[in-house]
Amino acid sequence: MKSINKYTLYILLAVLFAASCTKEAEVGIVPVISGLESEYIATVKQTLELKPTVENAPDATYTWLLNGVEESTAATYTFTAPSVAGTHTLVFRAASSSGMAQKVISIEVGNFTPINALTNTVLPLETPRSLEGIQNIEWQVIKASSDLYRLEYSETEVPQFISAKTGRYTIKAITPDGLEDGYMILVRAGEKVQSPYISHVFDYLPAPGQFVNKLPKYDEGDTHDDMVAKTASHLVGENATMITLGGWGGYVTFGFDHTIANVSGKRDFTINGNAFGAAANPRPDAPFGGSCEPAVIMVAYDKNKNGKPDDNEWYEIKGSGNFTAENESWYEMAVNNKNDVRTFRDYEMTFYRPVNDDEAPIKNYIYWTDNQGQEGYKVKNGFHKQSYYPGWIKEDKITYKGIRLADNGIDESGQGSYYVLYAFRYGYADNYPNHSENAGIDIDWAIDKEGKPANLPGIDFVKVYNGVDKENGWLGEASAEIAGAYDLHMRGISFNTIKE
Repeated sequence: MKSINKYTLYILLAVLFAASCTKEAEVGIVPVISGLESEYIATVKQTLELKPTVENAPDATYTWLLNGVEESTAATYTFTAPSVAGTHTLVFRAASSSGMAQKVISIEVGNFTPINALTNTVLPLETPRSLEGIQNIEWQVIKASSDLYRLEYSETEVPQFISAKTGRYTIKAITPDGLEDGYMILVRAGEKVQSPYISHVFDYLPAPGQFVNKLPKYDEGDTHDDMVAKTASHLVGENATMITLGGWGGYVTFGFDHTIANVSGKRDFTINGNAFGAAANPRPDAPFGGSCEPAVIMVAYDKNKNGKPDDNEWYEIKGSGNFTAENESWYEMAVNNKNDVRTFRDYEMTFYRPVNDDEAPIKNYIYWTDNQGQEGYKVKNGFHKQSYYPGWIKEDKITYKGIRLADNGIDESGQGSYYVLYAFRYGYADNYPNHSENAGIDIDWAIDKEGKPANLPGIDFVKVYNGVDKENGWLGEASAEIAGAYDLHMRGISFNTIKE
């Protein structure tokens, strides 16, 4: 027998050691079960074919236990729903020489048709076959895992259901004669993780203002698309930073990666800004105010499911001052201050490119006209010396349209040194401090062009534009700022709505 040199011996020892490690690793691997959900729903006498996938267990044996009783040892299992409604527990076990794994499954059996759905996704509900052709059907949610859902059928072609939470929901349809049928809906989370925050920015056009070309920063040669992308870099995601909407009418349009559910009785989303309260208002018992620059909110539901705010109807969030400011706590103060407290529903304002754009303060800086026969100038102050006219706009004038709210700014010092911009009661962005209840928006406040409730199941897109035209002395114009937005339900924040 030939002798083995030391190098060959080292190699053999290394191979044996690696094989030993591999064997030990294999012993430590337990079976992995996939292909089974943790919950199922079924109507009475329905069958469910369950076909799990088991990995890391070539020698596995299987056991199926229904309500604690062994039913099968096969790799697959057929569950036959009994004729009586109820909830059943099914356990699947896979055992091998390396270990055992199991999956516990809950199966709810009911009398209504089962439907699977995803969170934050509108589900149209057809009339059950047994009730087809019958008019004036009433729909009711009779069982729900959560109160974060919406069933809307009063103003829709077909009933629409959406839930912000996973779980089971039973919906009953009732005819005027008392006939009943319905659906059992199992809501699961989708494979793609959804974000509560802004996911897309579609458009951005600020009106001339003191922070324009700075928030976000305009660089020479930037196009509209470039500025929309820069705006997205500020607003998308959890760590959003601020952009300006400039003067009256300036806007931004953004969307989410899901439909925000319109939950009855709750505010549904919020838009961050930079509103804050006055530190030392000299007026005794003054209502809340400080730097409140209300921006009007429009919303849309993605009916055509293309992910773009194109062919979808826009609805106005009816804030407390959209028709009149007479019910605002500061209204009489503003009247006494000789503010313009009128509200214009179909307002138009046109800004003209400035002739003189020097860095020095300019009183008659950007000329403007409106559709009410008024005209004036935007002032360039000494704090912001860049051009206030959007640098990427090639046209020499820009026209904005929308609602112009009452002037909410008052010089409380009487000497031009201390301005307080008072908050409207509800319904606007950059109107109350971030995270406050009054910054929350209820989708049920949405109205159509005729002023009727929109009754939306949820919304996908938001447009925000500055609602106030006001020069506030050395502070400059009221220029709403936006610093992100989020779905309150996904954040687990519960704010009750306001109803008037």
